[in-house]
Amino acid sequence: LRCSARGTPPPSLECAKDGEPFPAGVPRPVTRAHAGTYQCRATNPHGSALRNVTVAVECERNGLGFGGI
Repeated sequence: LRCSARGTPPPSLECAKDGEPFPAGVPRPVTRAHAGTYQCRATNPHGSALRNVTVAVECERNGLGFGGI
């Protein structure tokens, strides 16, 4: 996920996952633990903007088959 915003003066960005600070822009492998609600807040002297996104992670089970089911 990427958190970005534009403004004058340029806004500062804060990201959180499930209410806890989360470092934005750090690539990492995705696991089920990454499912949750992410929040991006952009703030400058003129105000702030907030966006939430809920992420669900679906994983394939390699090597498991149910043949015909």
